[in-house]
Amino acid sequence: MKKLILIILLFSAFAQAQESMPNPRKNEVRVDVLQAVLSSKVSLSYERFLNTDFSVGFNVNFSGSSKIKNDFDEGYVNNLPQYEFNPYVRYALSKGKKSYYFAEVFGSYNGGEYKEIVYKIDENLNGYYDTQKSKYTDFGAGGALGYKMYFSDSFGMELLVGFGYNFVNTDKSPDKISRVGLNLGYRF
Repeated sequence: MKKLILIILLFSAFAQAQESMPNPRKNEVRVDVLQAVLSSKVSLSYERFLNTDFSVGFNVNFSGSSKIKNDFDEGYVNNLPQYEFNPYVRYALSKGKKSYYFAEVFGSYNGGEYKEIVYKIDENLNGYYDTQKSKYTDFGAGGALGYKMYFSDSFGMELLVGFGYNFVNTDKSPDKISRVGLNLGYRF
């Protein structure tokens, strides 16, 4: 009986030592499958782990959805987001090696097209309405919460939900920006 208790204690100490050892893999790349399926958006991410609590990274989005483009052309929406670059800093809220919750603060550099209806007067002093398209670029910031789990030391899945606001060009850009995704990644 004493040998069994000793073996269990040794195994428990070995398992805790394995859990507390830092992961030697410090880089991760991810692709967002939720955005690809729902809105034809290509979303790629890179993350660098600084220690067990903090990481930094960036996310790049490019939109190519024909439905959103058609909604923009037919007048259902007045702006068409086309690209987004989001640098971020993350803090691990839980201390698990295989799965953990995290909080994120992100910035956003985004742009696209804007369409508005303007009133014009021609040379005969006749008034008419015309659609005018222009480009926009904006900067924003926000926060997100997420959950990350690893299936092995290298392959992982992440669920992320976050929101923020644009600051500079809010008359043309969307007021709110979102970071919602289901990402599959590889850590190396």
